[in-house]
Amino acid sequence: MKSIFILIFLLPLFAHATTEFCEDHTPRTTSTHDGEKYGLVVPGSKVEKAGSWSPKEMISPPLATYKAYSLVQDWAVTNLPKFDGIEIRSIELVKYHCLAGFSKQEYWYYVVEFDPLLDGNKMYGSKNFVAVLMSGEVIGVKSI
Repeated sequence: MKSIFILIFLLPLFAHATTEFCEDHTPRTTSTHDGEKYGLVVPGSKVEKAGSWSPKEMISPPLATYKAYSLVQDWAVTNLPKFDGIEIRSIELVKYHCLAGFSKQEYWYYVVEFDPLLDGNKMYGSKNFVAVLMSGEVIGVKSI
């Protein structure tokens, strides 16, 4: 009787986990000197929509690294207008971790760190990173 009760209680949770995609992923967070918190929030629904890919397949990602680089450069022109441009510091391939789901598919995206340029000088800061989904969508940092 006890096991039937547990099964009845847990079954809806398993059904929900297999039909709904996972939560948002926050691979980077930071705070300013005055304590304001910022994070790179990658929506699970957008990751799923961008499509699955796995390095285990031994094929190139759907979005090449050079394309992610170019997309971030273009994003900076629109989203960082007071700067002359950016210098990209790193591009990291990040696996989306789904704690609630049971999907066998893997989802990956890029995290790109950069330094804005002003009069040829690097402007170091704590909010200088974005995510680039395999669909090509660039997601910037927001207040959390």
